[in-house]
Amino acid sequence: MKKVIATDLDGTLFYPKKRISMLANRTRLFLERYIEDGGKLLLVSGRNKYITGQFLRKTGLPADFIGCNGSLVISNGQIVKAQAFDREKLKTLLAAIRRDYNPPMVLLMSKRHNLVFTRSDVSHMTNVLYFIYEVTLGSYRDPWVRSDKVFYEEIETGDVYKIMILFGLTQKKILQAKEANKVLREKYQDAEFSWSDQFIEISPKGCSKKEGIEFYLDYNKIHRDNVLVVGDSGNDISMFEAWKENSFCMGHSRPEVQKHATHIIKNFYDLESYVYPLEENSVSPKRKKEK
Repeated sequence: MKKVIATDLDGTLFYPKKRISMLANRTRLFLERYIEDGGKLLLVSGRNKYITGQFLRKTGLPADFIGCNGSLVISNGQIVKAQAFDREKLKTLLAAIRRDYNPPMVLLMSKRHNLVFTRSDVSHMTNVLYFIYEVTLGSYRDPWVRSDKVFYEEIETGDVYKIMILFGLTQKKILQAKEANKVLREKYQDAEFSWSDQFIEISPKGCSKKEGIEFYLDYNKIHRDNVLVVGDSGNDISMFEAWKENSFCMGHSRPEVQKHATHIIKNFYDLESYVYPLEENSVSPKRKKEK
C-alpha cells in the first residue's frame, strides 16, 4: 500500500459535490480505512490554508496540506514552508499582464488574506451570477475580500503566495487563457504558470504541486516512490508527470489534462481497488492504452 495519497480538492476529492458533508460517503469510508491502515492523506490544492480547517471540521479526517500550488506546506498542523513572491518582480509581472491582456479580474492569496479580488471589469449580471454561485458552494466556500485597497496593500507590503488571472467565462476566453499561459511560461521563467480553464494561476518560481509534494515527502522522510497522485486540472499536470506510474486523473477532466496521467477514474473512491488490489471483486482503475 502506498503510504501517501496526494490529492487535488475541487473536481477530485470533492467530486461529486456534497455541499454539507463535503465528502461522498464512499470516499469517506475508503479514507477512514486507508488512514486506519497507516496511510497519510495529503491535500494538494490551489486554495489557501482556510480550506484545511474547514475540511477537518466537516470530515474529522486527519490530513496534511499543500496550498497555493506549492507555495504553502502544512505538516502535522505546522507551516513548514511558506514561499512568497519577490514583490518587485511581482509588480513588474502584473503590470505586463495588464498591459498585454487587460484581464477583467485579478485575484491573490497571501499570508494575511485567504483570497482578495480586485478590478472587476465584468458585467453586472456576471457579478450577480458569481454571487449566487458562491452562496451555493456551502461547505466548500472560501472567505474572500473584494477591495482594490487591500489588494495593492498586499502587493506592496504583504507576502503573496499565488496570483490568479481571470480571462472570462466563455469558451473563447478559456482558449485565450490557454494560449496566454504558453506565452507567459516562455517569457517569464522566474515564476510558475498553469492554465485552469478561465484562469491562469501564477506562483513563485519553484512552487508547483510537484515541488510541494517533494518538499513534504523529504520533510517527513518518506520515500518519493511511496505516493500516488490524483487530480483533474492543469495545475495537476506537474504531479502527474513526476509520479507517472501512480498518476490518476478524473474522467470528467479535459483531454489535454488526461493525457498526462496513466490511470483514469470516475470517482475518487475508485482508488480503493488500486490501494487494495487483491481483494475479491475489486475492479482496477482504467489504464489508458499505450499509443
